[in-house]
Amino acid sequence: MCAVIAGVALGFTAISHANAQETRSRLFSVKLPVIAILHDDLFVGEVIGYIDRTGTIDLRSALAPITKCVGSFRYTGPKTGLADMQCDDGAQATLSFNALSIFSGYGYGNTPVGPASFTFGLDPEEAASHLTLPRGKRLVQGPEGLRLEAVPP
Repeated sequence: MCAVIAGVALGFTAISHANAQETRSRLFSVKLPVIAILHDDLFVGEVIGYIDRTGTIDLRSALAPITKCVGSFRYTGPKTGLADMQCDDGAQATLSFNALSIFSGYGYGNTPVGPASFTFGLDPEEAASHLTLPRGKRLVQGPEGLRLEAVPP
């Protein structure tokens, strides 16, 4: 009987140790809003950042919410990093980013169809100054959410 109890305890200890890294990462995480411009389209979503300076990205098109982009990011320096994204329409992007603070920043890069930019942890007004907006468009916060609209003449 003691051998069975010891075996069960040892099994739980092994499982606990194997999941400790994952548990620490999930326990110490932060969710931040993301605003991105990809293919002259507005995408919104969130990043989840972990204590190990990595994280995930989840975005949806504001024009066609069925279009989704997902990816990951990692810091490569104290305030710099790389984000890799893949959209369900086949577009891929690797973007460089700069942190403005521990919970905010902006990034730039290119996709096969044009420039890409994104911000994290910034409100729409702050984000607009760091995004590469399509020509003749501006970022507007309305009752139904963020959108791109034509700049008045």
